[in-house]
Amino acid sequence: MEVVRLRGLAVSPGIGLGEARLSESVVFTSRRETISDNQVPDELKRLHRAFERTKEELQKLKAYIEKQMGKDQAFIFDAHLMILDDPMLISNLEKVITDEKVKAEWAITTVNNQFVSLFESLSDEYFQERKTDISDVLARVYRHLERKREKKEDLDKPVILVARELLPSEAAVYLSQKNVMGVVLDMGGMTSHTAILARSLGIPAVVGLHDASLKVKTGDFIIVDGTDGEVIINPSRAIKREFNSKKERYQNYKKELKKIARLKSLTMDGVDFVPLANIELPEELETAFSFGAEGVGLFRSEFIYLRRPTLPSEEDHLSIYRQMARKTYPRPVYIRTIDIGGEKSLPWLNIEKEPNPALGLRAIRFSLRNRELFRTQIRAILKASDRHNVRLMVPMITELEEVVELKTIVEEVKDELRQNKIPFDEEIPIGVMIEVPGAAVLIDSIIQEVDYVSIGTNDLIQYYLAVDRGNEAVSYLFKPHHPAVLQLLAHVIKTVNKAGKEVTVCGEMAADPLSAIILLGMGLRHFSMNPIFIPRVKKALQEVETRTVQEAVKQALKLKTATAVEEFMIEAIIRKYPQAFFLSRFGS
Repeated sequence: MEVVRLRGLAVSPGIGLGEARLSESVVFTSRRETISDNQVPDELKRLHRAFERTKEELQKLKAYIEKQMGKDQAFIFDAHLMILDDPMLISNLEKVITDEKVKAEWAITTVNNQFVSLFESLSDEYFQERKTDISDVLARVYRHLERKREKKEDLDKPVILVARELLPSEAAVYLSQKNVMGVVLDMGGMTSHTAILARSLGIPAVVGLHDASLKVKTGDFIIVDGTDGEVIINPSRAIKREFNSKKERYQNYKKELKKIARLKSLTMDGVDFVPLANIELPEELETAFSFGAEGVGLFRSEFIYLRRPTLPSEEDHLSIYRQMARKTYPRPVYIRTIDIGGEKSLPWLNIEKEPNPALGLRAIRFSLRNRELFRTQIRAILKASDRHNVRLMVPMITELEEVVELKTIVEEVKDELRQNKIPFDEEIPIGVMIEVPGAAVLIDSIIQEVDYVSIGTNDLIQYYLAVDRGNEAVSYLFKPHHPAVLQLLAHVIKTVNKAGKEVTVCGEMAADPLSAIILLGMGLRHFSMNPIFIPRVKKALQEVETRTVQEAVKQALKLKTATAVEEFMIEAIIRKYPQAFFLSRFGS
């Protein structure tokens, strides 16, 4: 039997071995089956029965997941029940059936395609992946148009789940089963619901494999390497032995991670630093803290909008923020106001298409244009701040006038709350994200108006170097260690430190051991990143002396190219601190 080795995106670390179990996803019909005028009422009844059956099914699944995994993991079914109850959804389906005289299957296909096209037109990966929530609900309705017997599964045999794509509710059900040792998907990304859930449950996962589901048969033996992004179908005995050994090393690595998570965040010469987590969903908190996060440095609030078919209410916001504040307490949680607009749009926001959306109406620009929406979010954040661990953070500041306007709105909302005797943190820290080069240059003025800043290096580097890192033709120019980038970061960090205020880096640079060491040498003490990278960064910073790193960075800033900077720093660090990069790859 031929051994097949595939490469994909590693989204949840670890090694999983087992027999393949292919998930049978719903395939929406491509056949437009018409009906007569007389058949329309019966077809509408058929659609409504499917909706009722779907609602019953979701309620049962919610109860099951709550029992198996807790309430935090059952959130997806609440969201799906809300989608199912949206009158606009069923109205759109009824309209297709009535106007086009077609069967319900085709109506579902049509409406699903409309939503898929909408979300795939958005360039942001996180937004693209939210289309699965609508597709998930519609797939369940589609199944219930005809009653089918469910196959019984052997829940004792170790299996690797293989699918083209896992819908969010499918992921929750499948991954709750104790015999699932790994996940292999043709589609998906780092921020997909399946990836997030797999990481929180410690299940190895590789996604973005394109056609793995077509190359696998149920019963094939599969190895999933969620650390290096490799999937092996029908491995030889020698390969099985190799990966069983690698699995053992990974278990030892996890033990090392746990030790590191418990250790104090101190450099060799006793300088404190603070590892923080970037998260999208409240259910990621437990995993983040297990990896050693000392708070949430970036909570992306966009998902609150994406989980609902209509604009979220103040109560929708508040329930999430209070949950975050309670679970994080006494650690801090930095809640970023909505970063939406431009290419990150939603149908109910009525945002016009722009010729250059990355430079258009997004983030704070969108919020200041839509004040009531902005005030709703700020009110909810303030109400959730009564534990005194909430921080308010605003993205994509360009000029000082925006900061002044922001503070005015916050004060107005505070006055409303005072008048209504609603408690909140009177001294809630207000900060802004430095992602626009103009704001970085004006940092000496901006820092006088805010309590802290967070540097979003992903966007800042793109704007500063004029490079779209998602464009394969020019992505090679996206260089975090470009001398101009490092000089700009050094300027911002030095200025904020001089003002006696807090500065954080929350882009991908914070998650890279070499970059983190360079930032430490610049004076950075707060690092926010995907939680899975915290241990390796923590290990790197624990193994160096701040004074030595500062001297090395001072010399590195004089160099002319990114390559020269990297070579110099690696040599300087490894020569004196060989253990600093020990956990960059486990078992190395």
